[in-house]
Amino acid sequence: MFSKDLQFNFSTIIHSCLFIFQGFCISELQCLDLKIDLPPQAGKTPVLYYNPIINHKPDSNNTARFKNKETENNHKLTRESNIKSENFDMQDIAKDFSSSIDKDHSNGRNRVMRDNANNYNKITETKIPSGNLEAFPYLSCLKNNVRFWERVYTEIDNHEAFLHDKRNLSRIYAILTLPTNKSQRTELVERHKAKYYKILYSISRKLHQPSYKWTSEELRVAKLFKKNELTQKYLFEAMDNLRIQTGLKTQFEAGIQRSINYLPSVFPIVKQSGLPLELALLPHVESSYNSLAGSKVGAMGLWQIMPGTMKMFEGERAVNKRTDPVVSTKVAMKILKSDFDKIQNWPLTLTAYNHGVNGMLRAIDETGSRDLCKVITHYNSSSFQFASSNFYAQFLAAKKASMQKYLLIAKRKKGESSLVLRNTLLSLNSGIAR
Repeated sequence: MFSKDLQFNFSTIIHSCLFIFQGFCISELQCLDLKIDLPPQAGKTPVLYYNPIINHKPDSNNTARFKNKETENNHKLTRESNIKSENFDMQDIAKDFSSSIDKDHSNGRNRVMRDNANNYNKITETKIPSGNLEAFPYLSCLKNNVRFWERVYTEIDNHEAFLHDKRNLSRIYAILTLPTNKSQRTELVERHKAKYYKILYSISRKLHQPSYKWTSEELRVAKLFKKNELTQKYLFEAMDNLRIQTGLKTQFEAGIQRSINYLPSVFPIVKQSGLPLELALLPHVESSYNSLAGSKVGAMGLWQIMPGTMKMFEGERAVNKRTDPVVSTKVAMKILKSDFDKIQNWPLTLTAYNHGVNGMLRAIDETGSRDLCKVITHYNSSSFQFASSNFYAQFLAAKKASMQKYLLIAKRKKGESSLVLRNTLLSLNSGIAR
């Protein structure tokens, strides 16, 4: 009787935690700073970016093919996990786990996301290949993040979403196809987050019980982890790291087309500033190259400049000129130059453009490093979360994806678009890596 009561109480606690977690997920979804589909030409009024999971209008033909597409996506993920996974036996893992379960259990659900400051001396600086003087290097720690954002920009559209681990962007649990109805989208997101929350919890229990049977989905999810990651502590962290990211393919492509209209104005200003010419690609991340884009916190324009920042650099009267591509580009170059003078490297400077230069200087002071990889790993601040830590990776992904699309446009088309690109980003003396 006692054991039954204990089992009931434990089950009740787990389900209660699950419902609380789901509520947290929904509140978190409504705060995601994601971009929506934008028209090819900017309208007369500012466009407010909002969360496409809750508010966007997907393809009207999407609902009919929803179930088939979801099944197809899951089969694709299964094939990918089978290719990438190591050949390991679950019973062997269970045996390895049992020897360390006491230690993991003592830690409970204390999530150790960063090392203590006294471990900093054990960490090496990010390796950049010798002779690589590129302003925006591809840092080794961001390889998975860059690839993730490339897929977001080029592979999945706004009626699709990745359900993934926000700390390890190579770990994608499912590709969801979103129905058109808002309440159905919300219900689907809740249901799938709860589903994988339960799967991760179930795996954490079965690791030290070799006699328990594993479902095919549990085996697939387990293969997304390395052997040394299959511990109770790590799986509990993974349960808290579930996140949704919608695709941005359509608006990214729309931004490419819009940018061709703006590059004749933007590119010469960037070039005249003496800063790296690749900065002309930053509006792809900030606004999808929409000069009338606005954010919930008040940022506006191609470069998403805040009112206070515009006032500080150009005065009160300039605040309303943030939607002017020429004025805003000149101010953006001033901001970036000012930040770079203080920080002295571009990965951190671009991160500061999103996070704020003072916050970035605090991160440098706290970690004792100007290495972005080290800052991401060790800087502990409530304001330095997913968006800030991924901003540089987003820029690298947008840089690569946009240059590939510009090359295709220049090769396939004759006329004004090709001429604009050949005179700006694709000019022989631009020096932009392609």
